[in-house]
Amino acid sequence: MKKLRKSRTFKGKLILSFLTVTLVSIVLLGAFQIFQLYTLVKEDKEKQFQTTVFLDDYIDNYIENYQHVVEMLAFSIEPLFVERDLTSIEKQLEQIKKNYPGFINLYVGNEAGESLVFYPKLYTDGVKRENLDYSDRPYYQELKRTKQPVLSSVFHGRGGTDMILVTVAVPILNDNNDMIGYVLGAFDLNALADDIKTRIDDEKRFAIVLDQEDNVVVHPNVDTRKELVNLKDAPFVQTLSQLPTKNSGDYIAVENGEEQYFTFIKNEKIGWKVWIGTPTKYLSDTYEDAIFTVLLFALLTTMLMIGVSVLFANRFEKALQNVLRYIKQYKDYTRGLNNKPTFQPSTKGTREIVELYDHFGSLIDDVEHSRNRLIKLNKDLEDRVKERTATLENKNLELKAVNKLITSVSTERDLTQFIQHCLIQITPFMEYSIHVIFQNIAVTPKEITAIEDVQQYLNSRIVGKQHMEPIQIGKNLQGFLVVDLNNSQTINTSEQEFLETFASSLAIMLENKFLFEKIRNKHAELEAILQSMSEGLMLLNKKDGIEYVNDFFQQIVFSDTNYKVLDLEDMYKRFMELFQISKEELQSFIQQDESVLKLERKEGNDKVKSYMLHSFSVFLDDLIIGKGLLLRDITKEAEIDTLKDNLISLTSHEFKTPITNIRGSVETLLREDVEWDPDFERELLVGVHEDIERIQHLVSDWMDISKIESGTMFIERNMVRGDQIIEKSIQQIPKELQNQLEITFQNKLAEPVYFYGDKIRIQQVLLNLMMNAIRYNDQVIKKIAVTLDQSATDIIISVKDNGIGIEEDHLEKIFTRFYQVDVTGTRRTGGTGLGLSICKGIMEAHHGKITVESERGKGSTFTLFFPLGEEGV
Repeated sequence: MKKLRKSRTFKGKLILSFLTVTLVSIVLLGAFQIFQLYTLVKEDKEKQFQTTVFLDDYIDNYIENYQHVVEMLAFSIEPLFVERDLTSIEKQLEQIKKNYPGFINLYVGNEAGESLVFYPKLYTDGVKRENLDYSDRPYYQELKRTKQPVLSSVFHGRGGTDMILVTVAVPILNDNNDMIGYVLGAFDLNALADDIKTRIDDEKRFAIVLDQEDNVVVHPNVDTRKELVNLKDAPFVQTLSQLPTKNSGDYIAVENGEEQYFTFIKNEKIGWKVWIGTPTKYLSDTYEDAIFTVLLFALLTTMLMIGVSVLFANRFEKALQNVLRYIKQYKDYTRGLNNKPTFQPSTKGTREIVELYDHFGSLIDDVEHSRNRLIKLNKDLEDRVKERTATLENKNLELKAVNKLITSVSTERDLTQFIQHCLIQITPFMEYSIHVIFQNIAVTPKEITAIEDVQQYLNSRIVGKQHMEPIQIGKNLQGFLVVDLNNSQTINTSEQEFLETFASSLAIMLENKFLFEKIRNKHAELEAILQSMSEGLMLLNKKDGIEYVNDFFQQIVFSDTNYKVLDLEDMYKRFMELFQISKEELQSFIQQDESVLKLERKEGNDKVKSYMLHSFSVFLDDLIIGKGLLLRDITKEAEIDTLKDNLISLTSHEFKTPITNIRGSVETLLREDVEWDPDFERELLVGVHEDIERIQHLVSDWMDISKIESGTMFIERNMVRGDQIIEKSIQQIPKELQNQLEITFQNKLAEPVYFYGDKIRIQQVLLNLMMNAIRYNDQVIKKIAVTLDQSATDIIISVKDNGIGIEEDHLEKIFTRFYQVDVTGTRRTGGTGLGLSICKGIMEAHHGKITVESERGKGSTFTLFFPLGEEGV
């Protein structure tokens, strides 16, 4: 005999349960805390990299801004330089120094590298500098060679100063593109370093910036006023050259004797490199402190719970032992091994244990009293039952067998399984073995066998005498009920009547099963067909009650509401809400036979969905038993027809003119009987080029609107500066359109503002709005006012003009593709009707929006809203 494993005691299980709950809670809490720390460290690393990207962009903008100032200065003083008006040049240098204090000094030199005008006149050592020769400087040599602006590397100053400088030198060119002089501006590296340090929001972090030759621009341990330090041999610089990613990334290196976590960006434009470092000990100390805290907490909590669990377990165990002792005594008494135990009315333990103990004692007394009474009553009852049982036993068994046979025909069992199920139900009431032979299948309560020869099966499987009853369905004999009798068994008249009844009942059940399976299959086929229809179907009975609704109709009309709880009035109400149709129109439509009704439904995104509703009568044996409604979605067909008409109209109008012009110009040039003047030929070719550009612009617009409609427009998000992107958009206005144009830009923000966006796409939106403001304007002086502002959540750019304006009823439609306010009146220089639709698509791709306010005859104001922060874009 297998030895059973010894069970744990209640006390042991209780202590184990306390400790298990405690340890699981501690493990989950510790895992959650470590996960939180891991998430915070990961977020801190991502934040450090974003700060690195921001610093790189800031440095790039800083250098570009100051370089732009020097370039503009070189351009503006060229006439003064030719005339040697050094006084006026000095005033301009003075004005730039006031507006841009980041310059240490500025000077203008001649083509030989000698300084002519120096500002400020007194340099850092208090001595006035004049006519110094800088021709040996590398930046001058590079400037003379390329005639392009040059950003120098870090170097020591000259002429009485030991400050470290970075300069921008820009050539002054004459009309023949010859260098006649140059302008140089020297940056204050410490001002740049102070700005960078203020943009690092964590005291643990530090920034390192190196120029294109790995000279220090910013370093926490280097005084860039006096020290010129080259770090090309520094470990973290060497590590950068070994990384597979050369432009940006992160790594760990040793700096100043301490392991640091670096994130870096290499600016490909100016060649500078930016690092932000954080000591790795701040990351590891966080994990070590957390693990130590969790282990200490687990140890203390475990010791506390052991003491608590032992205390409670002892109290529970003592009370339960008293109850078990009394139960064992009573068990021995019921088996005759002991006298009746004396019940003790009280015990120590919890209130529930004491109550259990008391109730058990009372229950024992009641059981003892009832036991004696039952013994007496049971004896009397047995005598009476024996008398009745003998006469009713046979009839009762027969009745039970027939009742068991009456089972549901709607089960998922097939026919043979159904027969076997019936045999299993009556087996407990039969004294002999029964076989059912039905359509070359033999079924017993234990097996189902396919047979080819009935007689062979009977000879091999029937051991004793055979008794057979026919199973007849309708007028056809379908099988037999075969009873296998052993030598001691016989069938009397009553049993034979029972077998006949059983065979008839089984035949009826099988016939019902046949009919049910046939109807169910037909119903399933019909249900599958109706539910898979791509049209909506609803059937009404003669009392106008809703009999059936398929999935398509349910989703369109009733949504999540079960149609079985609705009536015809609910359907009217839903149709009036969805399709803006009156109840009278709908009732009249349903009463008509073979009628058709077109419906339109406005969606939340201003889209219009079109449907076709058909009404028909439902017949059964030439009698109308109800009505049917068929709902078809024809939105795609309507949209395709509209798009096709718009496209054909637009193509015939927009392509016809440029193609006609191109054809005429080409036919003119191909004439062999005329020799054209070269200027006339160039004029014709310029016209052809302009017409081709117009066709390309149309194709580009169609490609953009196609990307917007399909959701595949790509937006390359980068940190962009609001005022600069507006200025660059204004510069893109063609010069031939700037005559009689007055354009102003108002920046309402005191500090430069940055946001994430696609610079090219934003310029496309702004240029489109400004070109519309010029095209749809009849004023002598066309005015455009561009404003930059900011709210708590958005960067706001508005474009206001004094053009012809837009009627109020057209304002909601102007952003629809191919829509034009007045095809005959406002089509000034052609147009596809796609420009504002593309602007809207670009703004939605930025998760922003575009709005318009306009008054006919006074002008329009278009406003762009760009969400702040990368997560908003």
